[in-house]
Amino acid sequence: MRIQPRVALVIGFAIALPGVATALPTDIVGNSPLLRMSDADKKLLRDAVLKVLESSDVRAVREWKNDATGFSGRVEGRGAMQSAEGLSCRRLQLRAQGQGMQSQFTFPFCKDEAGEWFIASGKTFTDEAPQP
Repeated sequence: MRIQPRVALVIGFAIALPGVATALPTDIVGNSPLLRMSDADKKLLRDAVLKVLESSDVRAVREWKNDATGFSGRVEGRGAMQSAEGLSCRRLQLRAQGQGMQSQFTFPFCKDEAGEWFIASGKTFTDEAPQP
């Protein structure tokens, strides 16, 4: 399973292409380790996100660490929910730290009809869905 390109547009600074973070306003990213993460760090974070999203446990946790750069992080499932359109969704908390900085973000992700995960910012959700 892969994350659609629209995810890269929303949180590309965290899990996708290098250099995207520098294009974000500093009031969003601030003094974040995401600005200095290497491509290898971003891949580790992306892989952890996908593992948590695809887990049968909606509260799955995945930690990652790159000994070469000193960056590390944690991706934590915060439960399942359903979008108003009926899509299966999850809320994830992403944390990253390195070089004396740390960041924490929470995003809703939904899976579309093609089975692709995307960040569902702006969607309306029903109460948390029962765990599978």
